[in-house]
Amino acid sequence: MDATQDRREFKFLLPAEEGEKFRLFISSMIPVDRGAEDGYPVISEYYDTSDRHSYWQKQWGVANRRRVRARVYGRVDGLIPPAGFIEIKHKLDGDGVKRRAALPIESLAELAQGKIPQPLLDPNRSRADKHVVAELQDLIVDAGARPVVQVRYDRMAYDSGPEGTIRVTFDTGLRCRFDMKPLTPDDPDFPLALVKHEIAVVEVKTIGSVPIWLRKAAGEFQLQAQSMSKYCQSLERFDPVVAKNPEATLLLL
Repeated sequence: MDATQDRREFKFLLPAEEGEKFRLFISSMIPVDRGAEDGYPVISEYYDTSDRHSYWQKQWGVANRRRVRARVYGRVDGLIPPAGFIEIKHKLDGDGVKRRAALPIESLAELAQGKIPQPLLDPNRSRADKHVVAELQDLIVDAGARPVVQVRYDRMAYDSGPEGTIRVTFDTGLRCRFDMKPLTPDDPDFPLALVKHEIAVVEVKTIGSVPIWLRKAAGEFQLQAQSMSKYCQSLERFDPVVAKNPEATLLLL
């Protein structure tokens, strides 16, 4: 799937055992990401303002909203090399698009200080990358968004390919931290669990209509779409700026 195209996203929260059954079904229908046949860790750093403007936009259902996050990939065994990205997630009237630009992992610290890293300012960068820079100028430099929380989880991903229209991911082991350590691929030091019981967060991303076979599977597996933002869940559990009770556990299942 081309991640830069407008797409629809559906999210399902399943108990770990049910999530594994559905994953096995999906693996029989869609190829697993090449080079990541046994999964890979994802570490994300979410940006927001001191009054959590991005968080409240989502809660209020603002139709046109954007959020910045840094993301690093890589495995300690070297099978997946280290890689860093800065991403703009844009929601508009229910449709989502992700704009991203590659960035050296060490440059992410400069971005966290509210500066556009020099590698992004290279005049030879693509037009799409320059668009990302313009959005970073708006959201980080001008509006003052800074890192708020870092999240880690393990992902299995299935994709219909560059010309395909569907991607399905399974995220487990969701944990977070608020001490804003330097982003390091496959860093295990995330002490806070996002949810009380182990679950699989399943995301289905489609361009155009949902395939008939997937609609039938949704009925067979009794899937019910459910909203769950890893960023918002982290704040609602542990961030005193938004949490009603930072010690309370939000029961999703």
